[in-house]
Amino acid sequence: MSELTRVYGLTVRSEIPLHVRRPAPVVAPVDLELVLGAPAVRTDAMPPGRVLLDLRGNTHYYAATAVDDGFRLRFFGSCDVELDPGLTRATVHPAPGLDPDLLSVLVSGTLLAFVLAMRGKPVLHASAVEVDGAALAFVGASGMGKSTMATLLCADGARLVTDDVLLLDTTASPPTCSLGATELRLRKGADDLSERFAHAGSAPQLRTTGDARQALAAVPATTEDLPLAALVVPVPDRSPERHTTEITRLSPTEALLILSRFPRLLGWQDASVRRTAFHHLADVADRVPVHAAVLPWGPPFPETLAADVLHATGLRAEQCAGV
Repeated sequence: MSELTRVYGLTVRSEIPLHVRRPAPVVAPVDLELVLGAPAVRTDAMPPGRVLLDLRGNTHYYAATAVDDGFRLRFFGSCDVELDPGLTRATVHPAPGLDPDLLSVLVSGTLLAFVLAMRGKPVLHASAVEVDGAALAFVGASGMGKSTMATLLCADGARLVTDDVLLLDTTASPPTCSLGATELRLRKGADDLSERFAHAGSAPQLRTTGDARQALAAVPATTEDLPLAALVVPVPDRSPERHTTEITRLSPTEALLILSRFPRLLGWQDASVRRTAFHHLADVADRVPVHAAVLPWGPPFPETLAADVLHATGLRAEQCAGV
């Protein structure tokens, strides 16, 4: 059975659970259809076609190519995806025995980010929350604390705009944010963080994802096109000597350099995609305040950490409560 979801500015009909609590109207035209196809044959070979994306480390993670009839995206050892030329239909072929929950993680994250990037959209590797009618976003690589900081703010009453993938509209002034994920995927400390939601009367729902993280269901924001008030690059400091938050606003040049280090998709080989992404980042860095934040890190986390970040970025701490 398929579900109809409105996420990242797209109305998506999917046969694969996305775990996004943003139902789309049944009469809405579908922008992207995600179909579950036949099982894939496991292979270490690159998919055919012109290489667009190729991420390798100690292992080969994923690759994408352009072919005559569209695009191919291969998650090595997990699944193959066939996309039509208009990026309106994706047929997902899971490897035999693949955990369906892992398939959901790959599709709702990397696959949707690939579709957005190939459509020329401004995408940041970021988690964002709504505070008093505006969005505050945390940008960085995996493990830098984006989701944790968004969780701490949600525990103080903010609402979740998105986690891990942030779609912007840079034609607006200031740039605005599209609503995205409704869960925060946490590497560790999820139980400790969930206890901070005591003011809500009960801890938020937690589930284990296919990549062994804990997904925390926060209260989602419901307003599309929230203005982006600020971007924060978290720098966790786990040393016992660190007790205070140190936040520095970056110049546009500094902001561009640091933002360019954290693309949502690593391994782009296509020059036109890289060029488009760079121009989007330069535009954002020039128009949105960007801060580097050295943060005392837990668990346990300082009780005032969320309020300190709001104050340092110009969003008063009291704005977060009761959003």
